[in-house]
Amino acid sequence: MTVMLSNAAFHRACAFVETEGRPLDAALLHYDLGAGPAEAVLSALAAYQNRDGGFGHGVEPDMASPASSALATSVGLRFLRRVEASGDHPMVKAALAWLEQAFDWDAGVWPIISAAVDEAPHAPWWEWSKDLAENWNGFRFNPSAELLVYLYAWRSHASPALLEAAEARMRRTVAETETIEGAYDLKCAARLAETPGVPDDLRQLLTGLVIRSAIAHDPDDEHFPALELAPAPKSLLATPLADRIAPAADALVASQQDDGGWLFFWDWSFVDRAAWTKAKRDWRGWITRDAIEALKAWGRVEGG
Repeated sequence: MTVMLSNAAFHRACAFVETEGRPLDAALLHYDLGAGPAEAVLSALAAYQNRDGGFGHGVEPDMASPASSALATSVGLRFLRRVEASGDHPMVKAALAWLEQAFDWDAGVWPIISAAVDEAPHAPWWEWSKDLAENWNGFRFNPSAELLVYLYAWRSHASPALLEAAEARMRRTVAETETIEGAYDLKCAARLAETPGVPDDLRQLLTGLVIRSAIAHDPDDEHFPALELAPAPKSLLATPLADRIAPAADALVASQQDDGGWLFFWDWSFVDRAAWTKAKRDWRGWITRDAIEALKAWGRVEGG
């Protein structure tokens, strides 16, 4: 029997995002459910964008630094694209300009964070060091594959030289990679493979790489939830991961908490308890929004 999220549980989840989540996540949820305008998302998102065009200020809740970073800017651009902001929108234009100045032209990638991460509390995995590139696979997929998404998405407003350089590096990366090992690298690569505007030859190679990597990845890896990689039936990995979707949806429905929200597996309260308390609350709003959207997309919400 298919396990469904009841209508009452769905409304408890929505209420949780609205009352406990950030205004940004509430606005995104309303937009995704067809109950709110894109302008509300843009207004909430503007609080996280800096004058230099990049994003910071905890838009990625595990990193509270106000400084712009490629990680935070990837999140900001992801939400801008979700609400179909035009390339002429000032937030998009400013973010694309930031990508150009933040690009490492020699390596062909965007460093995921900078030393400015230490200006505010953050999770221990975002500790700055000179060895960061080595620890994060040279930034070849995370965040560079995802940031390349937005150059294609707003191609007419992006720097042609930047797009050419980032695409050339991605072609080399794909050619050099037999399997993507890291879960977050794989998520970024999957977003790129699903993006309109990617050249057909690159898309074909990248799609093959993403599919074989997803199939090979440990399904019990907590960093690798099936419904995050395939949040909707139209997702690239929906068919390759078909045998994991139903059990994942069943488990997601069953793991809703009494307060209407969902929990997650990581914890850095040992670093800074006060900062973690805020980050945990922000993450719960985000995670609950994702759960609602995925269950609704997969037809697991009663009446919806």
